[in-house]
Amino acid sequence: MTRAVIDTNISISGLLFGGLPLQVVEAALDRRFVWVTSPYLIEELEKALAHKKFGLTSHEIKSLTTPVFDIVEVVVPSTHIFQIKRCPGDNRVLECALDGDCDHIVTGDHRDLLSLKSFHGISILTARQFLEII
Repeated sequence: MTRAVIDTNISISGLLFGGLPLQVVEAALDRRFVWVTSPYLIEELEKALAHKKFGLTSHEIKSLTTPVFDIVEVVVPSTHIFQIKRCPGDNRVLECALDGDCDHIVTGDHRDLLSLKSFHGISILTARQFLEII
């Protein structure tokens, strides 16, 4: 089965705004692929959702994330990557995908991740591209 890391920007867009990112989240919930994540990415998602700009309560955040966290496969990367200098946090996505034996990374990050196109044989795709594959 296809294995993919879903970048935090796609997760937030899907959980809060809908569109193609929501279709990616729904595909994971329907078990059309394995959503691979790491403790770092889980924490990043929770922190981002707690930002005051979204105005979510802790209960609302838990309601949004619990279904996702129930189905994800969590890996603890042991690889340390320093590929992306401008935004070092993006390296955590690469680490998770590499150590999680993923086929794809799904992201909306055009500047850093999507510009790579692939990393060690892992394709880096937009939500639209990923949905066309699965």
